Amino acid sequence: MSWPSAHDKRSLQESYNHLVRYVEDLDTVRERAQIVKEELNTVLSDQLNKNLYILSVIAAIFLPLGFLTGLFGINIGGMPGVENDLAFWIFCGFLTAVTLIQIIIFKIMRWF
Repeated sequence: MSWPSAHDKRSLQESYNHLVRYVEDLDTVRERAQIVKEELNTVLSDQLNKNLYILSVIAAIFLPLGFLTGLFGINIGGMPGVENDLAFWIFCGFLTAVTLIQIIIFKIMRWF
């Protein structure tokens, strides 16, 4: 077995240096990919938060309406407006007013 010559040592050193540069380049690419992944996660998280916010505002608008219609939808005696023919339309107007007041409050608070 012969010992490596000076030319072989230089060739091995150059190959080693190329390999080190390739590994460094791969590390750089991995770091960039990690940054892109984090940015994508941030964008997706912001989009999800915006969608959940919109759903929360819609739920906040319809929750009181559902409660009031459920309350006045029970069939027991003594309910206000049972004898009045316009009671349904008055109640619909009241629900519309409640909705408009909520929307105005949400706009003042910059929620909507």
